[in-house]
Amino acid sequence: RRGVRVSLAQLRERIPLANSWLLAAVFFCIPVQVAPAYVLSAVMLLLWVIEGGLRRKLRELAAEPLVWIVLGCYGVLLLSLLWSDDLDWGWQTMQRHRFFLLFPLYFSVARREHFGRYVGAFLASIALCEALAFYNWAKLYLWPGLPEGIRVDKGADDTAPFVDRIFYTPTLALAGYLAGHRLLFDAETPRWRLVYGTLLATTTLNLLIAGGRAGMLGFLAMLALLAFQRFARRPLLAGAVAAALVAAVLVGGYHGNSYFKSRVDDAVDTFVHYRERPDASVSLRLVYAMNALRIYAAHPLLGVGIGDYPKEYERVNAIHTPQWAPAWNPHNYYLFALTAAGIPGGIALALVLGYPLRRRGPPDGRERIRRAVPVLMITLCLFESYLLRSNVSMMYMLFTAALWRGVRADR
Repeated sequence: RRGVRVSLAQLRERIPLANSWLLAAVFFCIPVQVAPAYVLSAVMLLLWVIEGGLRRKLRELAAEPLVWIVLGCYGVLLLSLLWSDDLDWGWQTMQRHRFFLLFPLYFSVARREHFGRYVGAFLASIALCEALAFYNWAKLYLWPGLPEGIRVDKGADDTAPFVDRIFYTPTLALAGYLAGHRLLFDAETPRWRLVYGTLLATTTLNLLIAGGRAGMLGFLAMLALLAFQRFARRPLLAGAVAAALVAAVLVGGYHGNSYFKSRVDDAVDTFVHYRERPDASVSLRLVYAMNALRIYAAHPLLGVGIGDYPKEYERVNAIHTPQWAPAWNPHNYYLFALTAAGIPGGIALALVLGYPLRRRGPPDGRERIRRAVPVLMITLCLFESYLLRSNVSMMYMLFTAALWRGVRADR
């Protein structure tokens, strides 16, 4: 019995390290698939319980404002089921927010000293996906006779291996920023500068061939942020460098890649003539936003409830824009939160995105990344309801948990 007790004690001592490796594996899943992430998270939770010390862990979680903010946002959306008629759709939409509920687990498991391991796992996964995506692009446009590669079964022009461009390009945007951050602030030898410079370049090229416009805009925002962070004491120079970087990517992509050029031309033409092109993605988003604003204007205090957006949108759409097909979400998370839960939903979302941006942390080399992650998500949520998109929601929750773990104790 004594030997069993010793073995159990040794097992419990090793669980934090094992869970940290499992968390790194979840980071690896971000640009791939979420199904393995759920399995890994379940194993992590089981080990977390076996480890013991639950009272201490719960006290630590209760002392962290981010835990209350994330769970509070989930709770506000869940509460809106009370004034929803379509509970089935409402619950289905709530299930798209599962990673809100996993945030406390990730926060508790994350180890501050292992943050580099988490970033490394994410960047390694991105590098793998980029290699597969370049192969797919070569097969589509250069050598059609190549054997079939690993490619997502969505659009005919999708080159991403596992998820479509809606999910894939936001992960590329963050990967590009992290590669640039390590290149500018962390790499100490020419070898590592070459590694991260190459990853930044390949990520930029991957974004140009992937075609995801929201992800590209997020990446441009990240490039501009990097410039301002690098030249923090010289704002005029930072602005000039940011403008030059953004212009170089856009002009180079436009004149160097026919697919990127066609996507840009299509977006501009659709924006100007959106009434004449009811099936184009840009015109659809314009109409989605206008009708979502109409819904919110009619229900400003509490919204329509998370379950009733499709039904309410169909009614408004039939009155104002009958030539466009109805939508199940406004493709803008700010409008989603406001139409679902009104002013409480807007406040909850503002805290989820704004608190990590405004919160002060120690000058430990990660303070720039702590700003970049919410800036990226704030940008992305203008173009899609990304916090209910599984891969991107998982990315935000994972990085937020890992970046802020242990910070409160230092203050």
